[in-house]
Amino acid sequence: MTAESTHMVEFAYEVGFLKRLPRTGWLTAGVANPESVAEHSFRVAILAFMIAASEGADPERAAVLGLFHDLPETRIGDVPAVGRPYVQTAAPTEVVADQTANLPSDLAERIGAAIAEHESAKRPGASTESLCSRDADKLDLLLQAREYQEQTGNIAMSAFIDSMLPLFATHTGKSLAEAAIATSPSTWWNEFASKFGTPAATTRPVRSA
Repeated sequence: MTAESTHMVEFAYEVGFLKRLPRTGWLTAGVANPESVAEHSFRVAILAFMIAASEGADPERAAVLGLFHDLPETRIGDVPAVGRPYVQTAAPTEVVADQTANLPSDLAERIGAAIAEHESAKRPGASTESLCSRDADKLDLLLQAREYQEQTGNIAMSAFIDSMLPLFATHTGKSLAEAAIATSPSTWWNEFASKFGTPAATTRPVRSA
């Protein structure tokens, strides 16, 4: 065992805290057992990959940005929108510099660069991958709001859904947001369940060469 290995494991334990850290915005909206930050980041990474692939950008890079984008929240928490006018936190790039200070320099630079690039989506000249990652962040929130809306009938979800719509930067992100509103979260399961036990359940769509 080396000191480098120990520091990498310490970092992994810190990352694991995101599995226990709730997304506090849902708590303020009355969701009793909301998703964790890690659960959010998982789907953001997949959505970023999908959006980037559709936009002709680098899907793997976009997915990395989405996966790491909330890493600083292990130290500053997840400040809900209602709290941001009153709470000032260090910049994500500053936080991640401290989080990765004991990691091998190349690894620390890669993680820091991912956070910095995701944050750059808010500024002119942003990379397409950062725009895809930020759109994925917003899209996951919209999808989660739709899921809570269907599961619980929580009327507070409408505000989350409506507030996301103007924020998408990519054509794909905007299109997916429209589809998310028009499509029930349970559609995928209902379609599968209706075919269960029939030949249609294992019929694959024919793709053109």
